[in-house]
Amino acid sequence: MAAGSYWDKIESARVSRRRMLAGTGAGAAGLLLAAACGGGSDDDKTPASKTGTPAGTPAGTPAGDGPPKSGGRYKGVNQGAWGTIDPVVSVGNATGIMPRFYNTLLSRSNVDPEFTFYDLAQSFEQPDDSTYIFKIRPGVKIAPNSMGIPERDMDALDAQKWIERIRAQTDSILRKFTEPWVDSAVASGDTFTLKTKGPYAYSLSTIGRALGGCIPPRETYEQNMNLKAQAAGGGPMMIKPGSYQESGSVSLDRNPNYYRKDEKSGLQLPLMDGMDITVITDRQARKTAFLSKQIYDYGAQDAAEAKDLADKNKELRVERGPSFTFIAFSMNPTREPWKDDRIRKAALHALDRKQFVDLIVGEGEGKPNGLVHWPTGPFAFNESELDEFQKYDPKMSRELIKAATGNDTIKVKITYPISDIQFHDKHLPIFLKQMKDAGFDVQEDPKDFTGWLGDYTDVKYDASLSLNQIYETPEIALDWQHSKGPAGDSHFAVGIGINKPEVDEAIIASKKAKTLEDLIAGVRSAQKVVYEAGPSFLPIMSWYAYTNRWNFVKNTHILGDTGTFLSDTWLDL
Repeated sequence: MAAGSYWDKIESARVSRRRMLAGTGAGAAGLLLAAACGGGSDDDKTPASKTGTPAGTPAGTPAGDGPPKSGGRYKGVNQGAWGTIDPVVSVGNATGIMPRFYNTLLSRSNVDPEFTFYDLAQSFEQPDDSTYIFKIRPGVKIAPNSMGIPERDMDALDAQKWIERIRAQTDSILRKFTEPWVDSAVASGDTFTLKTKGPYAYSLSTIGRALGGCIPPRETYEQNMNLKAQAAGGGPMMIKPGSYQESGSVSLDRNPNYYRKDEKSGLQLPLMDGMDITVITDRQARKTAFLSKQIYDYGAQDAAEAKDLADKNKELRVERGPSFTFIAFSMNPTREPWKDDRIRKAALHALDRKQFVDLIVGEGEGKPNGLVHWPTGPFAFNESELDEFQKYDPKMSRELIKAATGNDTIKVKITYPISDIQFHDKHLPIFLKQMKDAGFDVQEDPKDFTGWLGDYTDVKYDASLSLNQIYETPEIALDWQHSKGPAGDSHFAVGIGINKPEVDEAIIASKKAKTLEDLIAGVRSAQKVVYEAGPSFLPIMSWYAYTNRWNFVKNTHILGDTGTFLSDTWLDL
């Protein structure tokens, strides 16, 4: 959906923060796999689990889908290794499958702000700006497992222990939330109460994400179980014994204990018997597998390819939506030459972002990004504003390099993964050419994806042309500029805030907003402070993503990250 209509919907959906939100477990089906790419639907409107109102029939359901059916296995695809399926630390492709076997408290879609999926929490109340009270749903039963965890109901104590583990583990993804913001997390009977140290605008968005928001049973912490390659939870599916491969393949079976049923038909969810996900790293191989029905979805390279496939085969359909991810150039401001504001600003002005759009996806199929990506709506600067802050000017870049070094050019070492995910292979030659034209003598340091991710995680790089996760809010995109980086623990990046305290101050101030208007103003103000300091992280562009899917896959709706927790897609085979 267009940015304007997106925020019109947010305004229309706003309710009193002190009003009880009565939730049902029902909702639309979500993304079948959200590995390394994602976005919102331009055409598919999703149902709203609105305040006090049960979700209805998904508005985006094609008219010909008919009544749902049970059975069949979805054949999915992954483009790379999972990394780890430990939900407290995982940041890789595994965020696309962990919601299949774990639960979250609730997940409010940032793609469709009228939709909230209530999972472990059956209702929610916020009596003040810093208190979040969740009424835990009875009957969210843990799936059969080989880990020795009883098939019991998940409860409020599981949520408490989840927060406690996050706070105790230094590499946990949500430490950036718990360390500065969480005051207490207490289970009492069937109620879980989370208190923050003050207003935090992203509280609900944070706890409902696949990235860090999945809640394992407390036994996994109490018994110090290794969750890197095994799992047990109350989600709709469970890992088929012996099927998990870190390389990227896995089979998931229906959880016979799952609590939800389809609203209209009364059928037990999930409707599919399971999912079989294989890893195929090469795009042409993925396309071949898709056309032979070895996999059921294919992320097309661009609009033209998606349309061409659908025109040639009427059994295919096309799903389109703005992608909330991007390629970015990350500079380490603790290392030379990136400590120097002038060198970072030289890189800022070296990139002709419009050329990336035109050459990679074509005019109208993407837009240049500022420090916050354009799919987030009014948080992002428009193109005329970006011309003011990050004008493409290689002559200026060379002048900055000359002023900083006394030389016309500067040698820099830049690493990157060998990958075609997110058009990375197409970004690379454009990036290298533009950097050379602006006076950067680039020493390339290509690495396989796993090796690159390890170094990227530990910030063992001078600079990197990097892939990124789905950022449905401006928070993480802006946090790359913070001294503690996007994860809040100095992993992945150390932002320019480490040298410029005013950057950290502006970013933190934006998060304390109590209203949408104040949050928008704060995010925009913080970006201006970063531009003045010389940003260390440069998103390049975001695009419209196109997915081809076979028509026998029914009831699919794109809700962004929230969609990965849902389970009412079905197959008409």
